Amino acid sequence: MAKYVGYKRPKDTKKTVKHLLLYLGHYKWAFLLIAILVFISAGAGIMGTFLIKPVVNNFIVPGNIKGLIMAVCGMGVMYACGALSTLGYNRLMVHTSQKVVSEIRMDLFKHTQKLPLKYFDNNTHGEIMSHFTNDVDTVRHQQAQIARLLHCVDSNIQLRQNPFGQALFRSQFIQTCAITLSE
Repeated sequence: MAKYVGYKRPKDTKKTVKHLLLYLGHYKWAFLLIAILVFISAGAGIMGTFLIKPVVNNFIVPGNIKGLIMAVCGMGVMYACGALSTLGYNRLMVHTSQKVVSEIRMDLFKHTQKLPLKYFDNNTHGEIMSHFTNDVDTVRHQQAQIARLLHCVDSNIQLRQNPFGQALFRSQFIQTCAITLSE
């Protein structure tokens, strides 16, 4: 059984982050598209909330059924665009993160091929594989957290535009501050 080496901080954090950003830089257009899709998704959610009052006041109260049907169809299209953009940015984020991890693994393999034999004599195969697996898995895990963060940003933007959501957000903020101050 391979021994667990544990988590170690990089010797040069700036260099490590710069190297990771180099891998992510190959997909800057994908990340730009992801950001655009997040804003479309959030915008669709916000517009849906704001359109309820005009639909009620302009179509339901006067009894304009034809206008109501048109407004509901328009809102349905808007919500469908929001749902499709959410699907799009989630899928694109997964695809991009898998490509980055694949590139990192290929570069690690190429680097391993260039190592001297003495390195393999001094380290067991299990240790080498454990380093590769743990390090690449850590990068993959961080990218998954970035995707979750984007979803939270999307949800928070929508939540803060809703009057009930604003009250809930303020309440959560006050509770968080109270819990933090009491500790």
